[in-house]
Amino acid sequence: MTDYIVEPPNDLPLSSKVKALRKSYEDAKAKLSEYKQENAAYATRNVTREYEATTRYEIPALVKAEQELQEQEVAAVAAGKALPDRDSVLRPIQAKVDEYKRMVPALNALVEKAHREYSDALRDDLLTMGLKEAQKAAKAREEWERLYKAAMDARRALERHAGLFAWCATSGDYETTPLEGASAGNNVEYWELSDDGRLTTEAAIALGYEGVGVIDGLIVMPEPVKDEAAEADAEFWRTYKPKMFIAKADGYSSNWEH
Repeated sequence: MTDYIVEPPNDLPLSSKVKALRKSYEDAKAKLSEYKQENAAYATRNVTREYEATTRYEIPALVKAEQELQEQEVAAVAAGKALPDRDSVLRPIQAKVDEYKRMVPALNALVEKAHREYSDALRDDLLTMGLKEAQKAAKAREEWERLYKAAMDARRALERHAGLFAWCATSGDYETTPLEGASAGNNVEYWELSDDGRLTTEAAIALGYEGVGVIDGLIVMPEPVKDEAAEADAEFWRTYKPKMFIAKADGYSSNWEH
């Protein structure tokens, strides 16, 4: 087991004490993150280039202050004035750098302390919470078993009535639904009625009634698909009469029969 408990699931019922300690831990992390973000310019950074053999570090705030100090020195020399006091310019920046070097470890230590207290309290509650969850799981299993039995009873009732429907629909040719005994199941879960109480076309197809002779009035029969173009073409050829072209006598010699 790890030294510290990992973050628990969201729906685990934590005690008030554990919740309060988790809040302290989260606050400590937020404080550390906020401080580092607001004071990032005072952190030491590795600025070594890929081609450099020696590791170089710099602090952005000090680099900026040095640049500003150099600009002030150039301006002072150009104006014939005394150079600005170096310590007065850099001392406040260095003080913030020194503070950063002390503050971040202190905040990290606070985070570690808060995490340890939160983790220890959570570990102490595992037995109590585990026993409660065991009871809830046992109760849930009983409910699942009750509902499962009810679902199976309802399924058997559905299959029985669907089979009686099949007997009526086929005039006794089928005593069960058409797909009864199929390896893929009888598909009675697709049972659906139209507004007038008949088995819908889609449900009948899913239940395997295609190709089965049934009496009228129990299943919604789909309207036949009409191919208007094909019907018009058939009607054209049914009534087609070829035109007769008969030559006239005008312009022909007297010995040409017409």
